[in-house]
Amino acid sequence: MPQGRRKLPFSGKQKKLQIQEKRKRKLNAASESDNSNKRADTNLKPNKECLTDLNIQSINQQPLHRGGRSNPNQYVLKFRRETEEEIKKKKEDARKEIIPVSEQELEFDPALYFCGDELCFPTRPRWSPDMTREQLDSREYSYFKDYLMNLKKRSDWNELSYFELNLETWRQMWRVMEMSDILIWIADARYPAIPSYLFTYVLKTLKKSLIIILNKVDLIPSAIALAWKNKLEQIHNMNDDDKAKVHVLFFTSYTNRSEFKEGIQKNKRKGKLKMAAEAAENLLKECKSIVEKYQAKIDLQSWEKKIAEEKELEYDNEEEVIEIEEKITVVPDTSYEHFDLFQNSYLTIGLLGQPNAGKSSVLNSLMGKKVVSVSRTPGHTKHFQTIFLTPSVRLCDCPGLVFPSKLPKPLQVLMGCYPIAQLRDPYSSIKFLAERLDLVKILNLQHPEPGEKEWSAIDICDSWAIKRGFITAKAGRPDTYRAANNLLRMALDGKISLALRPIGFTHCKKNFMSSTQLKDILKIKGIKEEPNTYEHNYVEPSDDEEESIKEVLSSHSDTSEKDDNEELCVSDDSEVCGAIASNKFSILNVSD
Repeated sequence: MPQGRRKLPFSGKQKKLQIQEKRKRKLNAASESDNSNKRADTNLKPNKECLTDLNIQSINQQPLHRGGRSNPNQYVLKFRRETEEEIKKKKEDARKEIIPVSEQELEFDPALYFCGDELCFPTRPRWSPDMTREQLDSREYSYFKDYLMNLKKRSDWNELSYFELNLETWRQMWRVMEMSDILIWIADARYPAIPSYLFTYVLKTLKKSLIIILNKVDLIPSAIALAWKNKLEQIHNMNDDDKAKVHVLFFTSYTNRSEFKEGIQKNKRKGKLKMAAEAAENLLKECKSIVEKYQAKIDLQSWEKKIAEEKELEYDNEEEVIEIEEKITVVPDTSYEHFDLFQNSYLTIGLLGQPNAGKSSVLNSLMGKKVVSVSRTPGHTKHFQTIFLTPSVRLCDCPGLVFPSKLPKPLQVLMGCYPIAQLRDPYSSIKFLAERLDLVKILNLQHPEPGEKEWSAIDICDSWAIKRGFITAKAGRPDTYRAANNLLRMALDGKISLALRPIGFTHCKKNFMSSTQLKDILKIKGIKEEPNTYEHNYVEPSDDEEESIKEVLSSHSDTSEKDDNEELCVSDDSEVCGAIASNKFSILNVSD
């Protein structure tokens, strides 16, 4: 018999307390280690001060490891923390009645939100290779602190949108802009928020070529994508300098989508990991023309050959479909060097953009295989990564950066600039979405209070929580917060798709819908035709479809316990899945 006293019963409550105590000890140890590191750094970096006056919050901050040399929070997202009064006001507004906006109010002008010479972005201060690393760090910290304090003096400081307050992340962009011969700004085609002051800096100060890629065009009607291209070219190509012109291209990493209907995506966005050959070919043509203008001695035939070989490949339909959300690790390159334009034997293309615009996905689609990791979480790409597409073409992926602007914060959430899980007030974003999409009709919601006809953002979240079975554990009430997060994730994934239009689109919609240029966009999407609809489509299922849905639900009674992001279609049978896919959300109305 083993020595010692007999083991005593250990309750779950005691175990929970034990875990909480252990967590507290780890946090205390991490804070002590962080303070000691700061004290040790004061001699090397005297200007590295905590900007407590700005009330900065760090998103997804990790505890420091004892004895570890690397800092896991070096590239953590940093934004200004909203005050309790601001949060309270937003929650009160979320209980007010939703008033739908007109189609003309869906028009969006990015220039209004990125205007003003004083509202710029932090650029790298002057430096020379003779400077030591400590001198360079000290100068950059001093510059960045002065930049933020000058912004804080603005009268509209509290009205500014979320923007990146971490110097280390801006340094990654500076590095990419220095080493690139051609810069590509990747924008989400649904909300192409494009900072005009960045383009001015690239074209006039750096004197480098710029290409705009409207990514995720499979999530918007082709006519809206064409209108955005014409608008952006009109805005940024006002001068006659051929070298300073901005080129606009379309891109999607998910081709062969059969149908798009605004408000609802009928299919889950999956794709076989292969090259987006049509979009890559258009990019190659633009890069070729730029190289010829500068008379650079760079041979791009290897890239052209790679695209030609990709077009000849035949993909087996039975091949396993890969979710493009796997993760790999890439060793970062953080050295400091000086680069001249087109001085290497290879072309360097830098990818810039806001978080979740799809920079890493574009890089993977150009490569034709997964080389960098992608995720829906903002800030997933921590540092820039260089990948050789061919021996003569190098791609450089930069972390997503939220630029200073006056964009509405709910729109920034829908764009994916701010982590949804960290939101203290998701309801204002739901209200923004419901004012522009008829969520009640799209999701076929029933008012949580019988007899009421007025809908608020809270009502929509309560109704969706009841429909999906999101119930709080203790009180047994609808889990409003979880329902709001679930709806925002669906909007971010494109399952609920809102597409903002450029200014003037409403009056010229018929011209864009009948344009001959639409065939080029359809070719990139990999489809032959597209329904000409801009309405919020919702089709009631027939009796036969209702019976098919009930049969599926009865054979899969545990569907409600699955992950929120899991597909509602649980069978590969084409007839049954066709019944469900014809109205994706009607399945949620069937009671057991």
